[in-house]
Order: sequence, then C-alpha cells, then structure tokens
Amino acid sequence: MYTKVKGTNDILCKDAKLLSSLEYCLRHVVSLYGFEEIRIPILTSTELIHRSSGDGSDIVTKETFDFEDRGGRSITLRPEGTAPILRAVIENKLYTKPLPLKLFYIGDMFRYERPQKGRYREFSQFGVEVIGSNSPFMDGETISMASTIFSALGIKNYKVRLNTLGDKASREAYRKALKEYFAPHLSELCEDCKKRYETNPLRILDCKVDHDSEILKNVPKIRDYLSSESKNEFEAVKAYLSNLHVPFYEDMNLVRGLDYYTNTVFEIEMDGADIGQSLTICAGGRYNDLMKQLDGPDMGCIGFAFGLERLMAILPDKGNDWDKSVICQLIPLGADAKAHLISLMHALRLNGMVSEMDYEAKNLKQHFRSAENNRARFIIICGDEELQNGSLQIKNKINNTEITIKEGELMEYIVKSMSHSHNHECCGEDCNCSDEECNCSK
Repeated sequence: MYTKVKGTNDILCKDAKLLSSLEYCLRHVVSLYGFEEIRIPILTSTELIHRSSGDGSDIVTKETFDFEDRGGRSITLRPEGTAPILRAVIENKLYTKPLPLKLFYIGDMFRYERPQKGRYREFSQFGVEVIGSNSPFMDGETISMASTIFSALGIKNYKVRLNTLGDKASREAYRKALKEYFAPHLSELCEDCKKRYETNPLRILDCKVDHDSEILKNVPKIRDYLSSESKNEFEAVKAYLSNLHVPFYEDMNLVRGLDYYTNTVFEIEMDGADIGQSLTICAGGRYNDLMKQLDGPDMGCIGFAFGLERLMAILPDKGNDWDKSVICQLIPLGADAKAHLISLMHALRLNGMVSEMDYEAKNLKQHFRSAENNRARFIIICGDEELQNGSLQIKNKINNTEITIKEGELMEYIVKSMSHSHNHECCGEDCNCSDEECNCSK
C-alpha cells in the first residue's frame, strides 16, 4: 500500500478543525496589533535562501530541499518565511506605503531534518514581520504580542529567553573575541563547530553537541562588547517587557540559527515541568541589515515564527473565538505619558480592541497622520496634565466629538460609543444617537 512520505503528516478531521480554530485565533490576536496577511509562493530561488541565511547555516548546508527545474533554474522549497517576505516587499515596493509594515503569514515550510513528534519535514508555520521600524519599543511590542498569543491560547508556564547580538560594530568585536577564545580549543569542538569557527563563530554558542562543555560555559559574554547604543536599546526592550509583566530572563549564549539576526533575539520556551523537557515553541529577533543585503532600502526589521504542529501538541484546550473590535490610536505627550500609554494600549488589546501607537513619530502632526492612515476611530491623548489628573483626552472620530474623561471610564465609553454608532436610513450618515432622536440634517 502507499504510505505518506517520511517526515510528512496527515492532519485528519479532528485535528484539522483544531488547526483551523488555532489559525483563526492567531489571525485575530495579531489583527489587534494592526497586522495584515501576506501570502508568498512555496517555490523560491535557491540564491535568495542561501544569500539571506548564510552558506554556513544548518538550513543551507543540511536542510533545504533544492532542485533544478526544467528551465535549468535552481529552486528551493521555502524553509522559512522572512527572506521570501522581504523579497515580496522589495519586488512589489511595499516599503513605499506608510511604515512600519506589519505583516503576518501562515503557510507550509520544508526542511530536511530528523522527523520527531511536533517536528516534520513539511510543517505549517505562523510568523510575523515588522518592516520599517528601528525602535526598541517595537521589539518590546513584538515580543509581548507573541506572549499575548500564548496567553490567549491558555498556554501557561512559558518564559522568554532574551539576548542582544548588538549592532554591527558590537558583533564584529565579539566575533573577534570568540575566534581568539576558541582557537586553542578547536580540536575539542564538534565537526560542525569547527566549520562555524570560520563562517560564523557566534553560532558555536548554539551548538547542541557541545552545549554543556566547559568550553562553552566559560565563553566571553556579548554584554562586554556591546556599544553604548546597543546597551541602551536592550535596556529599553527589557523595561518594556517588565512594564507589561511579560516573563523573561536573559541568556547571553542565545543566538539564532540564521546569519541575518542583529540586536534583539529571543525564544519562547515551555517549562520542562509540564512536558518532561524544555521545549522552544517560538523564536525570532531583529534583522536590520537583511533588507539592504537583498538589494532593498536600508530598513530596520523584526519578526518571529513558530510551527503550528508543535503549538497544537501543547494546547491545553480547543481554542476560543473572538469578535472583531475597534481600533484606537494612542498619542503620548512626553516620555512618562508614553510609558503609561504603552500599558494602557496593552490593556486595550487584551480587551479585544485593536490599538496602535506610532513609536517613530516626532511630533503631533506625525501622530495624527498615523491615526489617519490607520483610520482610527478613537484617538487617545495623554500628557503630564492628564497623568496628574488620571484623565485622557478622547477624539471620537465616529461622531466627531472631543471629550476628557477619567481613565477608568475609557472602556465603558468606547463600548457605549461603538454600540450606539450606526448608519441612519434617512440620511446615510453615521451619528451617535438613536433613530428616534436623530439630529442629522435630514
């Protein structure tokens, strides 16, 4: 009888329904953060994957499905989403749209690796990419969104492993220090690490074979080679996560398996007490140089991804359904107000309200332009005076009114405004009154 190809998996009726519910949940959560879906081809050029991932990476040397098509072109089944997404952004000039671009994807990936439970050669992956932002606040938001996804699915006992690889100058200094440190120990390293020593010595830190050796335990730490700017950015990311109570810990040996990562890198892992071993279920980081490397504009980028099969294996229940909700634009007037509104934005999202803040805006005009681009229904403004009074300024775009309210009344105000908003048959205008007392011109 015919059987499935090794490393592939049939998703049968019950699990297919669970997968659909899971995808629905993921789409809803990221929509609260303003993300839009993008779909890319499964077939991609081999050169794109090799150029972006690095010729010395495990994906390129061991795991890609490469073949020559009938036209003699070298084709690869996509092993990951980031490089193909950036190719689509560059080719279609999506970077000319208002930035940052917030994109998500769901699709099959292919890697020739040893099959095991939750890990297949053909697997479904969910991922997000934020393109056009250099702000460490965006790093914090992206990581907190990943955390929100797991919380929304009822997954507990997870933690974020966090590190920074620093900017280009920091990485070069650290790379030099690692080569000097590993040089007298080369004979004690595994064969893969001997190759990594020449191509990318940072990836020796991620070795599964030598992980517990004394050599890796005593390796120089990246923190000692970071520029002041890299240190400050990393502190800002940690402060953001602490402010939102996202569980994380620093792991100075954490690197990512692809060569394009810079600055912030992270993994989300399950506590081994629940599943018998520590399990990484999400990974990502910043890759500021990749757009330029692929002949696009020089733009900061960050993203993450996880396999859906692995996620399904640890789901505590069958997922939930959510209704679409409102979008709010938050505008801070000062550093203290910004920190406060970040917490408020997180609370709004957890209450099902799509919320945004422009981290790159330098003045009110840019903030309001961002609100207009997002077609925000509620613009929430907070400065020193509002902080002192515990109040918020609200520009209600549904009925074109402005009001100052106590912060504790915000949720009720938004819900009430949305429930009263409708389109009157008499005039076709949106207003915020009942049919019996419509104040429109007709």
